[in-house]
Amino acid sequence: MPCSIPPSQLTAFVAAMLGRLEGKIMARVQIEVNKVQQALLGSVCPPVDELKKFLKVRDNLLNAINKVERKVEPIKKFAEILDPPIQAAKATVLVLEQLPVPTTIGTPPTGGPADIGGKLFSISVGAQNRFAQLLKLACELVELLDRDQKGILNLTTSSVTGTLQPIRDKLNSVDAKLFECIDELPDDLKDELLAEIDNLPSNAGLTEEIAPNKFNYSQNGNNYIIRIIEETDSPSFAKKRYAVVENIDGVVVLRGPSSFSSSTRVLIDEIKFRINNQLP
Repeated sequence: MPCSIPPSQLTAFVAAMLGRLEGKIMARVQIEVNKVQQALLGSVCPPVDELKKFLKVRDNLLNAINKVERKVEPIKKFAEILDPPIQAAKATVLVLEQLPVPTTIGTPPTGGPADIGGKLFSISVGAQNRFAQLLKLACELVELLDRDQKGILNLTTSSVTGTLQPIRDKLNSVDAKLFECIDELPDDLKDELLAEIDNLPSNAGLTEEIAPNKFNYSQNGNNYIIRIIEETDSPSFAKKRYAVVENIDGVVVLRGPSSFSSSTRVLIDEIKFRINNQLP
């Protein structure tokens, strides 16, 4: 029987995996975002062909970010699933630590003629030591799982907030400039570019749509309605939109951030990520 639990490498494994994921995808995304930002910094808008190119690049970048989020999400969920058994195991270990275990059962002899006292049952020293060792191992195992769970949750949270969100914010600024340039075009070219946006890959195949800007989504046995809403006070050339989540009673239970994103799928995927992580 082992005398101790060896150190876990689970947190280190997750850290290395997230590091490779972010290094492979997010480094490339960051470079491309910076290129687009630099091209749009000037006071003169790029030609129409360049704007079309930027729209497609921006769409690919958003899809890359969503891909990373979809890979991070199951790792975070795995850590969250560990919480109930860890808490139950902590309570069990605490009870066992305080449980009185008699080493000998019986009554002391009285010395009289009808003496019926004496030892009925006795636990050997070896058995007591084995019980203590098993309890120690159980305690170490619970502590190890608890550390791993907290480490994984910290890693996945910092991955989303520290790496993905700043790039999303940059892409939002790119969207604002793109729409500003589109608004300056003649109506025929403007309509052509807006049609291109509607036909971007990230806006295609939204099979959950049950009405314009209204989508079904189910998670953990709960049914939700996702709506995409335009901000009424945003400028006409760069409409900000946001997603809200309603439960089956029509009550709004979650709202996503306002975004210049021209991609409906991006807004849908982002609010789904929040549903999976913030709602039961």
